[in-house]
Amino acid sequence: MPIMHREYLESVNKFREPAKVDGKNAVGLRIMELLLMEPGSDPLHPDMGVGIRNYRYGINVLDDMENRIQNQINTYLPMYAVSNIAIIRTPDKMCRIEIEINGDFMVVYDSATAPVPISLDDIAD
Repeated sequence: MPIMHREYLESVNKFREPAKVDGKNAVGLRIMELLLMEPGSDPLHPDMGVGIRNYRYGINVLDDMENRIQNQINTYLPMYAVSNIAIIRTPDKMCRIEIEINGDFMVVYDSATAPVPISLDDIAD
């Protein structure tokens, strides 16, 4: 079953209509927002957000990050059934997060292309 979802961006398209993304791209955008959000930034949901930057210097281990991502999606995006989360260490010590939702595979975070790369040098195996 394909993922049906739509997210509106904070911009307009060439017809000056609200810009939007649909399907897997919209779901990936929602999950990316959840990954980047720092806990405490939403006063109505103080525990919302993975705060992926907190993992940058090896404060936590990969299993903790994977559990945090799973718990955040289950709590704040329960409409998406996550069947697999893979946090992959690349040879150049970068992080790639791949998530499978409702049978659809997507890469939601790649620190090599992110604005602030996350080095996994100091994170324990």
